[in-house]
Amino acid sequence: MGVLWVFRLTFWISVVLYAGVMAAQQLTGIHSFVLWILVFSVIVIVYTMAGGMWSIVLTNNLGFLLVMVSVLTVLPISMRAVGWWPGLAAHLPPEHLEFVRQSGKYNWKFILAILLLGLQWASLDQGLLQSAFSARDPRVVSKGMILSALMITPFAFLWITPGLAASILYPGLPKGELAVPTLIVHLLPSGALGLVICGFMASGLSTIGSNLGAVATLITNDIYGRFIKKDASPQQLLVAVRAASLIAGVFMIAITCLIPYLGGAVDAYLTIISILDMPLFVIAIVYGLLWKKANWRGAIAAYASGAITGAILRFGLNVDVAMVTLISGGVALLVCPIVSFVTGMPAESVTIISPALVSEATEVTESPDHHRMMHNLRAIGTWALGIGFLVFLGGVLMGSQSAAHASAVAIVGMLIYFAGGAVRAKVA
Repeated sequence: MGVLWVFRLTFWISVVLYAGVMAAQQLTGIHSFVLWILVFSVIVIVYTMAGGMWSIVLTNNLGFLLVMVSVLTVLPISMRAVGWWPGLAAHLPPEHLEFVRQSGKYNWKFILAILLLGLQWASLDQGLLQSAFSARDPRVVSKGMILSALMITPFAFLWITPGLAASILYPGLPKGELAVPTLIVHLLPSGALGLVICGFMASGLSTIGSNLGAVATLITNDIYGRFIKKDASPQQLLVAVRAASLIAGVFMIAITCLIPYLGGAVDAYLTIISILDMPLFVIAIVYGLLWKKANWRGAIAAYASGAITGAILRFGLNVDVAMVTLISGGVALLVCPIVSFVTGMPAESVTIISPALVSEATEVTESPDHHRMMHNLRAIGTWALGIGFLVFLGGVLMGSQSAAHASAVAIVGMLIYFAGGAVRAKVA
């Protein structure tokens, strides 16, 4: 499984690198694909090898601040150029402003597929979890994860809006990933241009650095530590991690050169996650946590069959991403129990830490009244999360029938969900 994650994460950072290269070409006017690949790769490989997780955390924090400044600079300038929201609505087809659509490439089925893939990402992503495991205690992890979601989601809308403005101001752009860089070059004053460019590049480099470190950890633990040097000393592990960072960086460069043949950054990434991610979610979360009779043979067979089915559907039959996601996950869901029953080998016992034990380990002495209030707030937050999710799902299903207020219902559901998350983060 570690080998599969090495490939999956390496492909992801290759997509991010490719998007950064496209942006750098547009921002600087230097249209050398190979040059920018080497520049970005050398920078991120060197600081990941030299600084490890500490350097990654520092660059992530700095990158977030620069990205926030960039978004808050690009958004008002681009919206003013198109006449704010009335101008945007007047120049775009109505379906471009619908959150949930019945038809089209990004329709209601696509939203459901991305929802499932998002659950997989939040549950299993190595880069995300490696940062979470660096936290002081489970409460810090819980608060950090929830607050990150609350902060990241609005930024997605803030980046989409300038992209819509770019489609009006500069129609006919050859690639969607050129929209925001084109706005930056043509609309920003020189004083703000450098800062925004730094933020744009820093966001990509911090993402690559986090996941490059995760790939290096996987190579070291799952390959070097398990098959090559089981009794490695800390110094040997350090050398192995740095060598693994270099190896992963080389693979990243090679895959980046192949992305143009897969349709660009967005299509390439959606293709890979639709094929690989749902089978992984099924065997790791659905069966790994909820069904004790699943074994490693069933898990491998389920993952392989789901991924192969997805690849045939996507590359052979040109099935859309949403259906590939659902079908690949469905195949894995069926194959795992069948193979597990046929082989008849029970999974190795795993000790699961009870959430109650974690809570007890981190619980601070509280007065009865304060404890009761915290308990009630947790319950309110949990109910809000559940209700918000159901309302959002209802809005998406309404969109499948072209209901008039489907988008509004889905957005209200998201807001309720985020409010519940905010309450849970407060009392975690």
